[in-house]
Amino acid sequence: MALARPLVLAAVASLAAVTLPSNAATVTVPIEVLGAGLPTSPTVRTVTLDLPAAQAGTTTSLWFTCHRCGFYGAPEYEAVNAPPPKVKASVRVLGAASTDAAAWVDIDDAHVVLDPAERLHGGINGGLYTAHISLALDAATRGRLAAGANRVQFRFNGTDGETDGFRVLDLQFRNDGGQRTDDTTIVHTDPQRERAAGSAWSADADAGRTLWYAADQNIKSPIVPRTLHASCSSCHAEDGRDLQYFNYSNNAIATRAAFHGLTAKQGKQIAAYIRYSQRDVPYAEKGRPWNPPYQPGPGLDCTGTGCETQWAAGAGLEAVLTTPRQAVRALFGKAPDGTDPLTQADIDRVMDPAATLNVRETPVPLQFPDWNAWLPTIHPDDIWEPGAADGSFHDGARFSGSGDHVYVPDAQYEAITAWLQAHAPITTGDWSTLSAADRDDIQTRFTAFGWEAYGFLGGGRGNHIAGNGVYGAQVGADHLQARASTATMALAPASGFTNEAFIERAMASVMHWTAVKQWEWSQAFHLEGDQRHFIGDRETQTGAWQGRGEAHGWPFNTPGPFYLAPHMLYQTEFNPDGSTKRDLILGWEAGQVPASYYRTNQWYQLQMTVNAGAQSGWVNYPMDWPYLTGFDEYLGNLVGDADATARDEQSTHFTRLLQARIKAAQYVHNDLPLYDPSQPDLVANIGRYGRAQAEKHLSPVVFMDNDVLLGVWPSKFRYLDNIQPGLLLEVVNGAIAQFNGLYASTDASAWRRCDPANTMLGDSETYSGFRYCLDATREPLGVASDGRLYMREDPYYRRTTEQTDLYGVVKAKQMGAEPTRVATYEAWVNRMWPGSP
Repeated sequence: MALARPLVLAAVASLAAVTLPSNAATVTVPIEVLGAGLPTSPTVRTVTLDLPAAQAGTTTSLWFTCHRCGFYGAPEYEAVNAPPPKVKASVRVLGAASTDAAAWVDIDDAHVVLDPAERLHGGINGGLYTAHISLALDAATRGRLAAGANRVQFRFNGTDGETDGFRVLDLQFRNDGGQRTDDTTIVHTDPQRERAAGSAWSADADAGRTLWYAADQNIKSPIVPRTLHASCSSCHAEDGRDLQYFNYSNNAIATRAAFHGLTAKQGKQIAAYIRYSQRDVPYAEKGRPWNPPYQPGPGLDCTGTGCETQWAAGAGLEAVLTTPRQAVRALFGKAPDGTDPLTQADIDRVMDPAATLNVRETPVPLQFPDWNAWLPTIHPDDIWEPGAADGSFHDGARFSGSGDHVYVPDAQYEAITAWLQAHAPITTGDWSTLSAADRDDIQTRFTAFGWEAYGFLGGGRGNHIAGNGVYGAQVGADHLQARASTATMALAPASGFTNEAFIERAMASVMHWTAVKQWEWSQAFHLEGDQRHFIGDRETQTGAWQGRGEAHGWPFNTPGPFYLAPHMLYQTEFNPDGSTKRDLILGWEAGQVPASYYRTNQWYQLQMTVNAGAQSGWVNYPMDWPYLTGFDEYLGNLVGDADATARDEQSTHFTRLLQARIKAAQYVHNDLPLYDPSQPDLVANIGRYGRAQAEKHLSPVVFMDNDVLLGVWPSKFRYLDNIQPGLLLEVVNGAIAQFNGLYASTDASAWRRCDPANTMLGDSETYSGFRYCLDATREPLGVASDGRLYMREDPYYRRTTEQTDLYGVVKAKQMGAEPTRVATYEAWVNRMWPGSP
């Protein structure tokens, strides 16, 4: 039985509130094992844990929580003055001995034990940026332990070209039973002290401002001392508010400055500038470098102008759920660890398509990306260098496939910033008085911004290689490859240095920059309140504004964090025979599929949390629901069900799949026509963007066992009955009611009928993943030799919509679903496809 994690990550309000005896042993966290990163000069931090005499002999492990103990990005490719280490972090337990002779132990998958979620999703270098780690103490180490003070050391071995260290958030000695054996008090630093101390002006603040905005002064890293064009402000929020909001320490700011080649004094001056210039940035208790932005949890919604500025900090790592039972209960509005049963009324209330599931306040079993994961690892200006003859991010460029348009993403950013400054109600953050014309204007600008960046890169998901000429992503890749060192690349797997992998680096640079700019606007101009101020339409006749969306959320109906997923950034790579070498993952993630899929899930789930699309009418941005649900399912299948631990992790992903299905049903609960007969272009037809397109995804059959000729595919949601007997049937009942709410009142004449010969949607319309039609005729279900009814499939194991829903009615009755709901469902099926049962 796994022991519950101690919830020690919630920071105390103030050090002054902690009363300690004068002789108490304490450790202040986070322990920042940060340094300039040169592998020849590793950074070491020492802490002391106090062991009572009775526990010294029972201690068998060191347990700790580590933020960014692994390497997560693309490997270095430029010439280096010191090779990057293979392992980022090491630890050793010196115990009570006075000597430092103990051997270091690498913090890697071979030497430490991780919690199941971290182990199954890629390990130390995997998809989770904060891990819970246990180090078994060998006999020699245990022999060094004694009553009283025992030293533990952590070492940052050196940079991979990107990172400058890690943080230890909690630690303790434990015995064989997993119980804590030391009596050390963990004390959390109070960020408000540094904020308060730096709120007064100083000459250092002025000097720091100059350094913050200065271009052509920073080096890439201590192992690649090449001067960058970008300034500090280029990759962060321009004014540095992200460092203040997420409460990066002065030490962290100064250390990063040293990483980029500045002096210790200059680093302190930059910290002084951030503290003084951003003194009015609201303090967010959960805002920490390790707490994932927007991590869902109770209490994140608020009322009152300006209070939404706390939302971006998220609910903290402690809000990340760890079991399928917790996840299911939270989804349906119950306390995750409560004991009261879920009822059909609970299920129906959440699965109601006319309701609004609050995904901001519903905890999930997924750790969102930390703020470092948002930041670009290289700024676009250091890829498409200013003034470059073949294209510049800042000055504009034409690329093949872009027509006559000159793409200047940075100019779009400046223009929108100026617009917001001119219109913003800075003192109140209340955008309710904005005119309809201005709402229409800024929505157009926001939308253009994301597409300006994506258009600059060129192409589409999985393909950024032009058939004639080059796209911007190719130009960027060429610039990066021109700096590549054969010797450096030989130190890492070759899959990280193909032309396609360099295209992916270029893609990531621009899209991360885009997401950071959106966060910056959201915070600086109080845009995270009511989405309906910014997303909607002007009525043709009256000119009045009709907003869409939720009480809180991002106002951007354009590419954003969703596009940071590896699934969106990857460039398809082929073998000589034309087969796909890898798909859906980045080049340097070869062999790390669970980690890559987890990262894709992170960004897709996060985008749904900050902006589920706000029922955006014709355009489904920024969400693509089949991508979200597809990767929920991919990751669950990848984790597998080999043992109880894997089955639990798999079930947590399928619970998020259930959540996404519910939220998608609510998204398409709108008045868009099912089909416009006057529009022959099926790609442009409005039916592609509403309820009709979602029907195949929202059929109750997705929750049932599926019978086909070759046998039965068990429901992925059978685990629900392990959480509470009969719960799967309750969810099926909820899914039938959900389906009825969306479709039962629709007329057969309003639907398009599938044309098997029409391939406008990329396949026979009957089976196209983009179809929004219903089959023209009814075909009886198949009957197996044992009398079992099954869905007929084509030779590629595909089923029609008609077969799916005919089967859904039969299976619902077999399961004992609530008769009134089933009758409504069956009546719709019979209207759509008249004929014999």
